[in-house]
This record gives sequence, structure tokens and C-alpha cells, in this order.
Amino acid sequence: MVKEQKVTKSVYFVEETQNIEGAYVEVNTLFVADNQEQATEVYEKLLKEQPKKSFGLLLNEYIINADGGFFHNLLQSWKNLPAEFYRKMQVLTYRPIAEYQN
Repeated sequence: MVKEQKVTKSVYFVEETQNIEGAYVEVNTLFVADNQEQATEVYEKLLKEQPKKSFGLLLNEYIINADGGFFHNLLQSWKNLPAEFYRKMQVLTYRPIAEYQN
């Protein structure tokens, strides 16, 4: 059996803050892309569609180290993935790119 090689990539998440309790922040993922331009377009579109609901709308970059096939699965089916799927990745860095604040 051949072990799949680990790959490091940036993945961009458009997220909406659902709940904040102390240091714990619960978010709803609205969109995932491996391209910052595409994620920025979706983020800006969401801002324009519902500006009053845009508080807590986030565009974040995660640099992730995971098996190569992980990224394909993540981008193809992120809406339906169980929580344990996300435990198989190692987030190396996290960088907020944009956040709407009123």
C-alpha cells in the first residue's frame, strides 16, 4: 500500500459567525475555494446581497497540510463533509483576509 504524500496548500473559507462564547467561535461555512480571487468574489457578492446581515461575514485563509486527495475531496463536497474529515488536516496558519463590521 502506497502512503499518500502530504501537501501544503492555502484554502479560502467564506464563513459567517453564528455564536461567540468566550474564546469559542462557531461559524457556518458558506463557501470554500483554493483560489483567493474566487473566494473574494463570493464574499463581496454576499456583502452586496444582504448588507444588513453581513456582520460576522468572514473571508479567511487557512494554510493546510494534509494528504493530496484531501484537498480534492474538500473542494468537491465541503457542504456534506462530516466533522471528522476536518480533523484529518493540520492547519499551519490562519489569516483573516476580510471581515465586515458595522
